Amino acid sequence: MVADVVAYERISGPAYPSRLAIWSRRLALFCLQLFLLDVVLHRLFSLPTPVAFNIFAAAWLGAGLALLLALASVVIIWRKGRGGAGSAAVAVVAALLVIGVPAVVLPQVTGNPKIYDVTTDPANPPRFLALAATRPKNANPTTYPGGETTRLQNEAYPDIRPVVVRRSAGETFEIIDETLRRLRWEIKAEELPRGPGQPGYIEAVERSLLVGFYDDVSIRITGGDRDTRIDVRSAARYGPHDLGRNAARIRGFFKEFQTRMEASVPAGGVRGRRLRPGAAVPKRQKGASGSSLAPRKSQGRAPPDAPRGPQWRERQRQRGEDPGRDRRPERYPR
Repeated sequence: MVADVVAYERISGPAYPSRLAIWSRRLALFCLQLFLLDVVLHRLFSLPTPVAFNIFAAAWLGAGLALLLALASVVIIWRKGRGGAGSAAVAVVAALLVIGVPAVVLPQVTGNPKIYDVTTDPANPPRFLALAATRPKNANPTTYPGGETTRLQNEAYPDIRPVVVRRSAGETFEIIDETLRRLRWEIKAEELPRGPGQPGYIEAVERSLLVGFYDDVSIRITGGDRDTRIDVRSAARYGPHDLGRNAARIRGFFKEFQTRMEASVPAGGVRGRRLRPGAAVPKRQKGASGSSLAPRKSQGRAPPDAPRGPQWRERQRQRGEDPGRDRRPERYPR
C-alpha cells in the first residue's frame, strides 16, 4: 500500500492533495483510538494483560509508521506545493500521543531497579497461597527470585524493612484489615494469627489507577500478646520491571497503617492517669481560656435573713441609705 501511495505522489499534479498525508492521518488516528480502547478494556472489562500488551505494541508500531508517512508527506507538500498539510499535522500529533507513552514512564524505568518483587524480609518473604492458585500460567512466578533481586532492592530501597509494633497480634491483624479497606485493596484470603510460631496472613490485590495493572500483596503478622512484627511482600504479575510501584505501595501501606494505629485504642485501655468513674470532663466554651475547664462553684443569692457584715453596713451609710431598712419588696402583702 505504501508503494502505491508513493507512486501516486509521483504522477499526480500540484492540484491534488497528498495521499501520504491523508493515509498518515487515518493510520495515526486509528492507532490512537486502538490505544485508548485497549486501556478501557483492560481497566474496566478485565482484558488479559498479555493481550493488552500486544495490542499496545501494535498501536505503538502503527503510530511510528504513521509518523514516518506524515514526515514524508510534509517533504512532498513542501517541494510540490500539494495540499494536505492539515492532515499531516493531525497525524504527527496523534502519533506522538501514542509514541510518547513510553517516554512518560522512562524516568521511572531508569530511576528504579529492574525488579518486579519487593519484600521487607528477603530471607523469608511472606508467601502467596490463594493468589498463587488463581494466577495465570503466563504471569511472573510466585516464588521470590532472591539473589540479584535482593541486592538491587537493598541498594535502591534500604527503607523497606519489617515494622514491629507494641500491640497484640490479634489487634494488629484487625488494624491491618481496616487499613487495607481504607486503601481499597481487594482482599483475597485471610488467616488469623494463632500465637507464637503460627503467624497470620492477608493476601490482597491492587490495581494501578490508570491502566489497571494487577499487583499481588501478601502481609504476614507474627507476634504474641505484647509485640507484633509485620512483613509485607508486593509483586507485579507481569513484566520484568515494576517501575518502582511495589516499593511505593509498601511505603503507602505502612503510612496508612500508622494513621490507623494512632486512631485506635489498645485493648488494655489508655495508659496513664485514668478518670474516676462517673467523672465527666467539662466542655470548653467557645473563646474560653483553659482555666474555664475547672467546674465553678454555685454562687447563689444569700437568704433574706442572712446576717449582714460591717462592710455592708458601711457601704449603706456612704450611699445615704438606712442600713436597717430592707429595700427588697415583700413577696406577699401582710
